Amino acid sequence: MKILKDGFSAIVSFRFNGGKYLPALALLLVTLPAWAAHSDSFSWQIHVPTTIGNAQIKPGNYVFKAEEGRFELQIIQGNEVIATVPCHWTHLRDKASASEVKTLDNQIIQLQFAGRREAIQFDQ
Repeated sequence: MKILKDGFSAIVSFRFNGGKYLPALALLLVTLPAWAAHSDSFSWQIHVPTTIGNAQIKPGNYVFKAEEGRFELQIIQGNEVIATVPCHWTHLRDKASASEVKTLDNQIIQLQFAGRREAIQFDQ
């Protein structure tokens, strides 16, 4: 910083040192997608043995958790991830009004998350 004085006024000139701030800016830009990642989850009680992708789930209470942009669903019971199932995201015509599990013959084929236009689909 340089201060120049001439009578009644003072001029302050700042010199931008790109070498100091450029690495911090680069780090911020690299980590920005991680901050923007969206995670969806909801709990659901299963009453009969059910298949989700390649996993067999016994009756009980579970939490289904998925992160936007990732192609896997975590199935959580208690505080433990009991299975990670491959899946893919599909686009819905309208936002889901509520979280919903779609089944066919005791097999989960789709999970919809309340307020989202994307749903998780499982290969059969």
